Amino acid sequence: MQQQCYEEDTIDLRELWAVLRKRKRLIWFITGVVTLAALAYVLLVRPVYEVKGVVELAQIDKKAVQNANDLRQKLSFIYGVNTKGKKREYPIVQAITLPKKSKNLLIVTARGYNNASAKKKLENVIEYVKKIQDKELKFYVETQKKSLALTTSDLKRNQQLIAQIQEDLKNYQKKLLSISKQSAALAGIYSIEIGKKQTELNDVTNQLYALRDTKNSITLSISPLKIHKTVIVGSIEELDKPVKPKKKLIVIVAFITGLMLSVFIAFFLEFIQSERKE
Repeated sequence: MQQQCYEEDTIDLRELWAVLRKRKRLIWFITGVVTLAALAYVLLVRPVYEVKGVVELAQIDKKAVQNANDLRQKLSFIYGVNTKGKKREYPIVQAITLPKKSKNLLIVTARGYNNASAKKKLENVIEYVKKIQDKELKFYVETQKKSLALTTSDLKRNQQLIAQIQEDLKNYQKKLLSISKQSAALAGIYSIEIGKKQTELNDVTNQLYALRDTKNSITLSISPLKIHKTVIVGSIEELDKPVKPKKKLIVIVAFITGLMLSVFIAFFLEFIQSERKE
């Protein structure tokens, strides 16, 4: 029984091989047409080049002025990244991604029919990022400068107040020394006033020190050491070879597809012919 099944299988394989030999011209013709069509496509279609740039976002005291993920989503919407069902004219922004474990970097990928156009598109995105982030930095600096002006004004007022209190203390001390021994009650009043002025002087002096610390902190917060503008990390990466179309892959896939299609057609025609004979 097993031998009979084996013989039937062998006969079937021989018949299949006979069909392929019989229809070989058709098979090679269809395979060749599909392959030539793919070859013509890769030769006629315009190549697409890709450039990449890493952007370091603006920071204040090592903290990004904007949330990197929110900024990525905003840019993706503005430049139509991952837009489906809509034809986009090159050059385009292909992708905007965030490196893993990074909160202040963006990777921007642009494509165009040549490196120059793709690079220009990428630079436009970077300039836009710089513009909106410089606006955030400007607002921060202006706010800090206003706080600095108020703090400086408070410092001057406290310095004047200290000078006035010190002058009052000198006057009370002179009066206290000039009072006769019989005026003990008046001397006590002056002593109390001197104590009050001394306490007031200590309070105002402490406020003065705190204001100086605040002024130094604000001044440092708007210094170049704390503020970093948006910059490109390294240089823009340009590829010498186009990313699209992938010529070899397209031709190979077309050849395999054409071969499979032609074999299917050959067997289908053979099936129809045998049905007609029956």
